Amino acid sequence: MTTKASGSSLPCPNPGCPNIVDQSAGVGRPRQYCSEACGRAYRKLRSSQPETADIDDYAVQVAEQAAHHLQDIVRLVRDGQALNVLEKITESQLFTGDLTAAVVQQARARKHKAADIAGAMNISVDKLSRDYSAEACARRQDRRQRKAAPSAPRSRKPPSPRGKPGGRGRAGGADGRAGLAPPDDPGTTLANALAHLHRASGKTLRVAGGESQVTASYLCRVLAGERLPSWTVTHRLGLAYGADPADLRPLWEAARGYEMTAPLTLHAALRGLHLSAACPTYSAIRTLSRDGLSVADIRGMLDGSRVPEWERVGQLVEALRGRADTIRPLWHMAKLTADAGHPPHAPTSTGPHRLPAQAFG
Repeated sequence: MTTKASGSSLPCPNPGCPNIVDQSAGVGRPRQYCSEACGRAYRKLRSSQPETADIDDYAVQVAEQAAHHLQDIVRLVRDGQALNVLEKITESQLFTGDLTAAVVQQARARKHKAADIAGAMNISVDKLSRDYSAEACARRQDRRQRKAAPSAPRSRKPPSPRGKPGGRGRAGGADGRAGLAPPDDPGTTLANALAHLHRASGKTLRVAGGESQVTASYLCRVLAGERLPSWTVTHRLGLAYGADPADLRPLWEAARGYEMTAPLTLHAALRGLHLSAACPTYSAIRTLSRDGLSVADIRGMLDGSRVPEWERVGQLVEALRGRADTIRPLWHMAKLTADAGHPPHAPTSTGPHRLPAQAFG
């Protein structure tokens, strides 16, 4: 027999229903729907629709990559690099085809009629069936994902809860670095950060998935490093877990293989690594650095008030199992900005997962 939590409430999961499900104290399983009618409607809807999370996520990924590509074109046009622009425009045709196929998959998953899809594309139904058949769209997706495989996160077991934050860094270094474990790949680093936030939030997969508009099964695969979420999903997860999405953005871009050059992303990237390492205390980080870093050094790098020499930043990255080749370009840009007379400013936001009090040891 289960006792309901006192005073808790959740929105009704039935799409379009504005009601809140009261889960007041009592005996029995907590209510999931505001009424039996909403429960029946939701179950009927779920049974009539295919699982669309993977389809949606792939479409968003292609759209975001296309947006980055267009940003590159804008930058090159401004710089007057005409030949490079023409090359980029030629490459953009591939993005357009892949994105069109991905959105056609989205439309079909949502039971849109072939005539409506063809009408939106201003083509005939025959051309839609011929050029954008389910098999043709699947081949495009498979080809694109195989091409991007080197930057995708590796499949691994779901991260297990750690007894103490930061307790994983003392394993023997497989890459030859005494006393430190080898760095994680970018996809795993992002998954570790999200998994830590999930554990710290105390939320179930169903609740966190509902707040992020993904299924519990898909969220489980994201936290296990088996799926690389879109930025939209990553941003929603950050908000659902009470974190600052800006700290996750550098991790997500590194996992995607994007080039990061904005100077203000250095400290966000370092805070992201701190999240991925399960927020070890500053004292624990100092120990991992063999006392090469002081608590003041660590605090300044994580709160954004310092841009020290690379030796110290590199020690912090190593202690947090980050990759120097990802962080060093960010440090270089931040250092140039600081040396030009624009020192970094400590962040004004103090979200619950930015710099927790226990981080000070």
